[in-house]
Amino acid sequence: MLSRLVLLWLGLSLVNVAAGANGLLGQYWPAYGTQKPQAVDWSRTDIGYYFVSETDATGFNIPKGQSISALKTFVSTAHSKRKKAVFTIGGWTGSRYFSDRVATSGNRTKLVAAIREFLVKYDFDGVDLDWEYPGSQGIGCNKVRATDSDNFLLFLKSLRATLGSKKLITAAIGASGLIGADGNPLTDMKAFGAVFDIINLMTYDVGGPWSPTSGPNCPLRTCNSDTSVMQVVQAFKKAGIPASKMMLGIPAYGYSYQLKSSTLASKRIDGYVSRVYQAKTSTTPKGSKTDSNATSTDVCGVRSASYSGMWNYVNLISEGILSSNGSVGHMGFTRYVDSCSATPFLFNPRTKVMINYDDAYSAGQKTAYAMSQGLKGVYTFDSAGFNTAVLKSIRNKLDA
Repeated sequence: MLSRLVLLWLGLSLVNVAAGANGLLGQYWPAYGTQKPQAVDWSRTDIGYYFVSETDATGFNIPKGQSISALKTFVSTAHSKRKKAVFTIGGWTGSRYFSDRVATSGNRTKLVAAIREFLVKYDFDGVDLDWEYPGSQGIGCNKVRATDSDNFLLFLKSLRATLGSKKLITAAIGASGLIGADGNPLTDMKAFGAVFDIINLMTYDVGGPWSPTSGPNCPLRTCNSDTSVMQVVQAFKKAGIPASKMMLGIPAYGYSYQLKSSTLASKRIDGYVSRVYQAKTSTTPKGSKTDSNATSTDVCGVRSASYSGMWNYVNLISEGILSSNGSVGHMGFTRYVDSCSATPFLFNPRTKVMINYDDAYSAGQKTAYAMSQGLKGVYTFDSAGFNTAVLKSIRNKLDA
């Protein structure tokens, strides 16, 4: 009787994920980090994503340093809270072999079988495909083919036929969408929308140390860039993806910039006064305490020695740069809110360092927009970056 009741609950719960009255919150749990699965705020989370498994020459694997014990705890904890547990394949460093794995019928069949076996073995509720990026270069040693998106769709149809409707199939897709054989973003993605339960829009990393000026990581409006939350949502809608299958990405981290001036220049953009877009140097300041510029080698064998400049929101508070309630800058930093992008930033005129990030205000603004557009909900990357106040703000907008 117990097993029958559990199966009944799982079936009903999947239906609720597909058609909940309130918006859903997904959170990517960084299995490579220090946060324990039990520390995820499951009370406000609907879907937990195990991040990450990576593609390899034969299928996919769990990277060294990520224990199977923690994976099992992640799944059991999610289920004990009556939440969904989904595992992710790919990511920035883990997408190298995606193109090969879906390039032929034989390879697609093998990958589908491997995913099904993994789902069953570890009791996951679905799979999330974070291919960065089909038809477009991600990290430098990725395999890329002009036919990637076509092959991806063939693979997805086979995966859906094998898993049926009771397992979630989701994807994290970049702001530009999927790239077609002609090298341009697909203008018709209806066939993909028919296969996926959820498409997680990667509306972050719009601005960073690689950008020509400082700027927000995840701007709500299109300000100094062609990309924004609003622009991406409308583009995916226009390409035929139902709003009810989209979840909007909210980054729990930001970036630091070394500006050229100790004063902030204002510019007017579509009626908004903005001061987040400033001239910067090529130097990236150190981010949080764990940020390092020690020489390292990436999965492609490329050596580098520079800071990432990344700051999780919680570290801005724990390291004393931001007040505990997030409203006031400390240690020489002043907090500002950019009206165009609807994002906060910190600036220290003495050191000329700017730090952009998202907080309860900006996350709430993005969530409210997502719900106004009929989206399924939002997700955070990642679960270790925000504190309770930010997650409360998101949850309140999802439930409004």
